[in-house]
Amino acid sequence: MKYTILFIIAALLCSCKTRPQTSPLTTIDVLSPAGTEIKKISEIASDVRYIPLETNPDAFMRFVGNLKEGKDKFYINTVLELLCFDKAGKFLYKLAQQGRGPGEYTYLSDYDIRPEKNQVIILTRGKLNFYNESDTGFVIQKQLDLKMQPSYVDFFPEQDNILLSFSASTGENKYQCVGIDPNGDTLFIRPNFYKFTRNSRVVMGFSSDNIINRYDGTISIKGFLNDTVYNIDTEYKFVPSMILNTGGKSITTDFLADVPAPTSESGASPAAAFLAISEILENEKYLMFRYYYQESAKWIMFDKENRQTFYFDAKELLKDDISGGINIEPKFICNGIIYGWTDAMKLKTHLSGDDFRNAEVMNPARKAELEKLAATLEEDDNHLLIAITPQK
Repeated sequence: MKYTILFIIAALLCSCKTRPQTSPLTTIDVLSPAGTEIKKISEIASDVRYIPLETNPDAFMRFVGNLKEGKDKFYINTVLELLCFDKAGKFLYKLAQQGRGPGEYTYLSDYDIRPEKNQVIILTRGKLNFYNESDTGFVIQKQLDLKMQPSYVDFFPEQDNILLSFSASTGENKYQCVGIDPNGDTLFIRPNFYKFTRNSRVVMGFSSDNIINRYDGTISIKGFLNDTVYNIDTEYKFVPSMILNTGGKSITTDFLADVPAPTSESGASPAAAFLAISEILENEKYLMFRYYYQESAKWIMFDKENRQTFYFDAKELLKDDISGGINIEPKFICNGIIYGWTDAMKLKTHLSGDDFRNAEVMNPARKAELEKLAATLEEDDNHLLIAITPQK
């Protein structure tokens, strides 16, 4: 009996030693990150390039809605059109099929690309349009009636299957996400855990209802009513990967159900008192996100290798001390490169000023390129992309 008890104790001890230990989730306290403020782009980047997008009557844009990068192309959503440029900024072709007929769309809510298969999908008012891409443009393949109204669409990495994501701010949607195959058959459903009944007539919309982030073959999602970022694994399970701790300052369903009307005295949105994370970007070195709270807006950057955080002001942005250009805000990450954008008038005004002429920069060759660009740039030219190479 004594030996039996000893054997059981030994077995328990061994099982305790061999049981896998789960490491705690990385948690970033949004309002009090443990880090320092940065002010210059050279503190996170090794190079900056300005890429003029060709000014063409068929490709003029008021803003860069969403940028994606294929093997040798840029794709830009302007809500009405999907424009395609080569890596030097030369306009190639566009998708412009507004209308109510077969294969047309009323507006371009969202889109995604599969460059390895030359496929593009467009989300428009509860429908998905599938296109094949050739060397000269886009050819409609089919249209799929979703029978629901998602806000965002994404291909799962290296799959034909598709992630549909829904707005949560109205309180009415049944789902946060639905996975479908190319024929529209449902693969999984993730319910909306934050449904509510709206009593107020004031409806608030948010561009960050669901923030989708793609990195290294993984797709992740953060709903704006919770603090956890989830990875979606290959079995379509939602696995917690990070916590962006808002300290209970984020918007609640109680507020959204009874949104007060804005007052003329304050002039501020009723949501201004709440903390809202609006963007998440990620590459090999950094995970970064932007948040608004009351009168402040900041970018938080998390160095994944050193596990350190730092931040910069989202209004002042980062000074371009590499080439002398404008102050830069990250907007997109494609294949590890951080992209921003600027309109031609803003950049031309900056390049004609004393601040640029007298600027001492880290890369004089890049400044010389901007000086040549200034001589050719017109105020009504198309926008320019800003490509930022992160430090290794």
